[in-house]
Amino acid sequence: MPFGLNPVTGRPGPAPNPARDGDKKQARQRINVEVRTGRRPRPSELPCADCDHLWAEGERRHEYDHHLGYAAEHHRDVEAVCTTCHRQRERARLTHCKHGHEYTENNKMIGKDGHLRCRQCRREYDKRRRRGRNGKKHND
Repeated sequence: MPFGLNPVTGRPGPAPNPARDGDKKQARQRINVEVRTGRRPRPSELPCADCDHLWAEGERRHEYDHHLGYAAEHHRDVEAVCTTCHRQRERARLTHCKHGHEYTENNKMIGKDGHLRCRQCRREYDKRRRRGRNGKKHND
C-alpha cells in the first residue's frame, strides 16, 4: 500500500515519527535533516551566538547547540556556536561528574586538554594506583 504525502516535506512517504521527549539523538537528527534539505543554513555560515565569531577556512567549525535542552518542544530550538563556546556551555551545564561527585569550586579543575575534571575522582584514582594488584600498598 503506497504512502500519502509527508505533511512536513511534501514528498511521498510516511510522516515523521513524533518527537520523543529528552531524546538527544532524535533532536540532533531533526536538525541534520533540516540542514541537508536546505531548510536551515549550515552552522558555519552563521556567526557564533555567544562571541559573534565568523567562521573562516582553516578554523574550527561552528555547530548547533540545543541551548534549551532536548525536550520534544525544543528539538528545533538551536543556536549556532563555535566549538570553543560550545565546550564552555557544556561545562557550565554540568553539576556532577559521571561518578556522582558534585562540581564545586574546590572539587573541579580543568585538565590540560580543556576538559572539566573532578578532584575527588582524581584522589580516588591516585589512591587505587598507589596500591598494587593485590590491594596492598607498595613499599618504597
